[in-house]
Amino acid sequence: MTAHSPRKALILTLALLTGGVAAAQTAPAAPVPAAARTALPAGVTLVTEVEGIREYRLRNGLRVLLFPDTSRTTFTLNVTYLVGSRHEGYGETGMAHLLEHMVFKGTPTSGNILESLGKRGADFNGTTSQDRTNYFETMTNSGDNLAWAIRMEADRMVNSKISAEDLKTEMTVVRNEFEAGENNPFGLLYKQVQSVAFDWHNYGNTAIGNRSDVENVPVSRLKAFYQRYYQPDNAVVTLAGNFDAAQALGMIADAFGPIRRPWRTLPPLYTVEPAQDGERSVTVRRVGDQQFLLAAYHMPSVRHPDMPALMVLDQILADEPAGRLYKALVPTGQATAIASLTNSASDPGLMMYAAVLGKDDNAAPAQATLLATLENASKTAFTEEDVARVRTRVVSSYEQLLAKPETVGVTLSEYIAAGDWRLLFKLRDELAKVTPADVQRVAATYLKPSNRTLGVFVPTAQPDRVAITPAPSAAELLRGYQGRAAIASGETIDPSPTALEARILREKVAGADVALLPKKTRGERVEFVLSLDFGNPDTARTGRDAADFIAPLLTRGSQGLTRQQLSDRLEAIKTQLSVSGGATGATVRVSTDRQNLPEALALVRKVLREPTFPEAEFAEIKKSALDSLEGGRNEPEAVAGQALSRVFMPEGAKRGDLAYVPTLDESIADTRAVTLAQVRDYYAKVWGAGRAQVAVVGDFDPQTIRAALPELLGGFASGVPYQRVILPLTTPKAQDLVLNVPDKANAVYLASLNFPLRDDHPDYPALAVAMRVFGSGTDSRLFNRLRQQDGLSYGAGGGVNVSSQDEKGSFSTYAIFNPGVTDRVATAMREELVRARDRGFTAQEIEAAKSALLQEARVARSDDANLASGLASQLYLGRTYAFRAGFEERLKTVTPEMAQAAFRKYVDPANLVVVRAGTFGK
Repeated sequence: MTAHSPRKALILTLALLTGGVAAAQTAPAAPVPAAARTALPAGVTLVTEVEGIREYRLRNGLRVLLFPDTSRTTFTLNVTYLVGSRHEGYGETGMAHLLEHMVFKGTPTSGNILESLGKRGADFNGTTSQDRTNYFETMTNSGDNLAWAIRMEADRMVNSKISAEDLKTEMTVVRNEFEAGENNPFGLLYKQVQSVAFDWHNYGNTAIGNRSDVENVPVSRLKAFYQRYYQPDNAVVTLAGNFDAAQALGMIADAFGPIRRPWRTLPPLYTVEPAQDGERSVTVRRVGDQQFLLAAYHMPSVRHPDMPALMVLDQILADEPAGRLYKALVPTGQATAIASLTNSASDPGLMMYAAVLGKDDNAAPAQATLLATLENASKTAFTEEDVARVRTRVVSSYEQLLAKPETVGVTLSEYIAAGDWRLLFKLRDELAKVTPADVQRVAATYLKPSNRTLGVFVPTAQPDRVAITPAPSAAELLRGYQGRAAIASGETIDPSPTALEARILREKVAGADVALLPKKTRGERVEFVLSLDFGNPDTARTGRDAADFIAPLLTRGSQGLTRQQLSDRLEAIKTQLSVSGGATGATVRVSTDRQNLPEALALVRKVLREPTFPEAEFAEIKKSALDSLEGGRNEPEAVAGQALSRVFMPEGAKRGDLAYVPTLDESIADTRAVTLAQVRDYYAKVWGAGRAQVAVVGDFDPQTIRAALPELLGGFASGVPYQRVILPLTTPKAQDLVLNVPDKANAVYLASLNFPLRDDHPDYPALAVAMRVFGSGTDSRLFNRLRQQDGLSYGAGGGVNVSSQDEKGSFSTYAIFNPGVTDRVATAMREELVRARDRGFTAQEIEAAKSALLQEARVARSDDANLASGLASQLYLGRTYAFRAGFEERLKTVTPEMAQAAFRKYVDPANLVVVRAGTFGK
């Protein structure tokens, strides 16, 4: 459950469209086929259809969007309520988000919804933003999952308990989530800039709310808020993925139709933020290891005619590496990174641009460059090339989005909140019309000093008003709009291990082990994974620090292609390419479509085999790595994680040994010492296809792969024999470390122990089931105890990690919490461990855990990218899906007695290493 918060990330065009509207006019419906109007359930009306998505309306005002795709084995059910933080009154900040948590507690008839979703293996969440709250669950379309999900959402729409008892524990969970946000220096700055930028509008408040409001809200007020906004006439149900449309619509009508339209009228929202009267600034001084600059400018509604041009402007400014901000700040060394956090919504919002600096960097030049680049943007002409690059990326992003119904279902929440879901398509069409002159005009209109709020995070006036012109209603924008033809859908395949194995082609091509799974997919998408194994313990020991730079540098320049040219070419062929790896292996992942697969593989060859290792790119990556290391110096999670890893070092391990875990200062020194010459030398001597595995899933001709691999891998040999690195299993003595980190509102608990076990051992299925009951999932004992029952933690859990090759296994638990309750967290952890060992598990828990594990695996195998990665792993291990089928059969036979015996055998609290990090002793 999430309150939308800032994050350092590269700008995505579609991310601009966040926010919503509680009362927007409905645009005239586009014509729909006569055949589609027939045989509808009683009380259901077909409203409109655009690009394969149909909108229906029930008598009680509920809107329903159906987007079927039979190529999926899963469905995503999403319910959007047009209520968010902007609807909260005085003393109610955070109420929409708190309510989001509360409705997972269940109804008088449903029981705890978190537990039920966990038992069904669902991928689910709830999120709250300024203008809307949404809930979604992705599940396999098997058994009664769809009927259950629809009934559950209808039930909790009007029957959620909202009790004082549940509020008491959930309030502390939400408060812990608030405290986790207080640990984030950039999040603190974002919140302050947002607050300073708005005098009156509720967009100045964060969705997480004010701490005192969250702590003191009366349950009666929360219940009244729920009854006012959680009603069918204020909600939209979206169902996407694998389902029978007629049957699903009937289920929705049966479940939601009996809910009566409420008598109340929603209060109108009429606050308008006045034009800003001059520059504003805010400085946040807190413990931290990086500096941040954040410049915010008021901008119009997402429905405003200037919005498409502003979207293009945003990309041109913040893109990497072609963006003006990026070029001005990062390659010049003035900043480590830049980002756009533009927050457009139903009402006028903010354009926001951030720069990240090292702790000891001089911020003055970076601040001057940041503001000059933004506020002088209109003085330098924007070119057609600038606009075309963004247009290509946006069109590709839309096509990729529409190829994944489960993503569309959730994404539509943002457009629903903005006034109408069809804005998704309307904005796409308008983007194609944007000209350089449009971009020039909006830059001059909005990027002015008088319209700016500047925020500075420090680890330690002539009026020039910008009047926002009124935006047209969604109805005016969308009158007569019908959209484009829907994308052709793919085929449905059974994701069971046996069925998948029957379709997989396993071959040897160009020395590589290859697994091919061709099938029809929506948008003809293809997922390609190449795994390379190279090096040996000697090369890894002497070159691992330099080796870490190779993978990120490969996409920064190749023979004949600069970093920007490679990025542009990938955008043009609708392809995503990533390379990851280290001293002994690398993985290449490609997502493309059938038509562009040959060229995508040709680019993979160029990236892998013709790198140029540009000096400037190396310097940039190195600086970013160093800043990232420094950034963890006072972060509880980083401090605790490193301390725990060092405890598990082999006794006597020395710096330079492969099993040695360096201190933070040692890691910084090692990274600083790496030279580009060392990086190039390691690539030349060690990189290559010592062993290679290729997995491809999706819409492709196997002959395309067979023809491409000899060119891709032929002659790409490593200069040294490949030998797998094997690190010893360590079992250190139990200990409890308490580490103080200054000025942090949130603390972390980590605990771990090791044991000898491999995943083909007969004990492993029973141990996996026991761990699912104990600590994995929202229905686990740890989650229920620390979050649901005691209200101590926003996130808590545990599990096991077992090797597929060596007799090496580990058990671990974690929790985040307020430092003041550290002893209660430790006690709860110990009590649950003892309870599992001494009293075991119930038959009901074991059956639910087995079912959840099997359904979660089916959901994972329903995603083509996951499927390709899994096949590559199988090839490396010399396995097929027969191994997984056998594991699942053994898992089905696990009994409570077997689970308890496995838990007692491998998990002994007397051997546990515990690390707690936070600001203790206040």
